Amino acid sequence: MVYGDDQELVRSHLQIETAKVRQLKMNWLPFLKARMISHHDYDFIVTYEDAVNKHERNVVLNVYKDKAVYAFIHLASQVTKNEFVRYVLTVIDDLLIEDGTRVEIFEVAANLSKRSPFFFFVNFLTRSDPYTVHITCEIVTKLATLGKTKMSGDDLEYFMGFFREQMNRGLANDYISSTTRCMQTLFRCDSYRVAFANHNGHDSLIHALYSTRKCGFQIQYQIIFCMWLLTFNHYAAEQTLNSNVIQMIVTILGTCSKEKVIRIILATLRNILSKIEDKVHKKQAALQMVQCKLIKKLELIDTRKFDDIELLEDIAFLRENLQKITVDLTSFDEYESELRHGCLHWSPVHKCEKFWEKNASKLNENRNELLKILIGLLENSNDPLVVCVAAHDIGEYVRFNPRGKHFLEQLGGKEALMRLLMVKDPNIRYHALLSAQKFMVHNWKYLGLKYT
Repeated sequence: MVYGDDQELVRSHLQIETAKVRQLKMNWLPFLKARMISHHDYDFIVTYEDAVNKHERNVVLNVYKDKAVYAFIHLASQVTKNEFVRYVLTVIDDLLIEDGTRVEIFEVAANLSKRSPFFFFVNFLTRSDPYTVHITCEIVTKLATLGKTKMSGDDLEYFMGFFREQMNRGLANDYISSTTRCMQTLFRCDSYRVAFANHNGHDSLIHALYSTRKCGFQIQYQIIFCMWLLTFNHYAAEQTLNSNVIQMIVTILGTCSKEKVIRIILATLRNILSKIEDKVHKKQAALQMVQCKLIKKLELIDTRKFDDIELLEDIAFLRENLQKITVDLTSFDEYESELRHGCLHWSPVHKCEKFWEKNASKLNENRNELLKILIGLLENSNDPLVVCVAAHDIGEYVRFNPRGKHFLEQLGGKEALMRLLMVKDPNIRYHALLSAQKFMVHNWKYLGLKYT
């Protein structure tokens, strides 16, 4: 099941493998003779296989009822050969595809044994065979969305962790397309959105987006669709601020030509601004969008003259709201946002004396919170530009804060700066040297002249 208009989906790995499994002809008799399966289970599977249409299959299921469920699980558990396990699980998935109301027989069987319907399948998610794992994922997704019993507790924790791990594997997961489709189905339920957000789900989706960046637009569309669904919940929308969701999808927006991808990105950004309830968090989201130059990108998109009314409405909404918020932004708001998201660049505030004269002391608020972040970027960032700007800002902080040297030495900032004098990058060494000199001299305005 794939959601979205104008699908151009190449058959997924799971679909290809499933087609092969459906062609298999199973001989259950040797397992019966070896007493690996019971007469009851044998009679059921043979009778079910002989049914040639939906009506006949319904008759078989109505006769066996909950015993059909136990027969399926026994067959998949007792016969350990991969092709037999694959076959049984594919039959189960197919019967649910044919008629979603059949989830009821699994719920009835679960109630009789005082368990959840997901209990029957959890063990199959831990198998070493990838097909077995992912066809089970399809089954559990259908049970969790088509039935009356919603997944909760340990089952939900395990399943959301499973999805996070699959997304973190990126292209190492051959079944990433089918996994993402399951998430597209699940995230229409609000409780599943919250559960995935609580498992650092946004970060795993970002990882999957990055790893599939050269794999065509369809898989990226599916992943961003998952992000869009998550942002219908205000908590999950707020969690995007703790990751690089906005930065990642705005970057894709600037390079993608496919209308469907542009549409889902704009819808996601609109959701983030409209679903976040806290005013401070809403402002942070807008700041991230502004710093990613979303307003400029919206202007460029508008020149393409799209006919999609919802897309045009999203553009208008984003423009209007970003313009309202940017009117109230201070230069320190922008600087703080840069700092918190580790994306320092040579924006005007960094080299503005009035800015530092007014705001240097703010880095010491909340127990030196922002100063610690700045030192962290100096020590840990892999981006040479970020390190250069951070080194420059350290120097300006010392220059305009009378106690700046004391705080930096106390927090290890001076040591971090001195280590940069030994790196290979000449730009980093240059800015580190200027900042180091500001620990020792007072004629700031002459610094750097002999190096220019």
